Amino acid sequence: MQHYSERLLVHVKRAEQVTQAAKEAAVREVGITAAQQAALAVLSDNPGINAAELARRCSVTPQTMNSLLSRLEARGFVDRRPHPPHSTVLEIKLTNSGRAVFEEADALVAKLDERLSSGVSEDDLAVLREVLGRITENAARAMARAGSS
Repeated sequence: MQHYSERLLVHVKRAEQVTQAAKEAAVREVGITAAQQAALAVLSDNPGINAAELARRCSVTPQTMNSLLSRLEARGFVDRRPHPPHSTVLEIKLTNSGRAVFEEADALVAKLDERLSSGVSEDDLAVLREVLGRITENAARAMARAGSS
């Protein structure tokens, strides 16, 4: 059995911690958090999405997302209005200022992405994406098996 420090989970977790910290520092330049940037990113591609779906796509609880949305709404970055056919469901959209801050943050994240991949070939990046995708699928299957036991 390999030493715990050599396990895949340790390497994946460390990479996630360091890259998230770097992303957090990058988006702080425009006054938002990495979690807020993630929500703004999903909203930029999905105007009118509801909070429950936004929470799922950002991998946070609905309670966490509602708190995050309250802060974004207070700053004028998002607008929540009743969905026309379902007045009990609120649809969420970026405001003009929300889109502007997202675009600034996204440009910073894109620059960070370039720095993170510096010195890594396109072929290696493609392999990395493929391997991470397989690891994600394997983890999802493991969770499903654990839930059904």
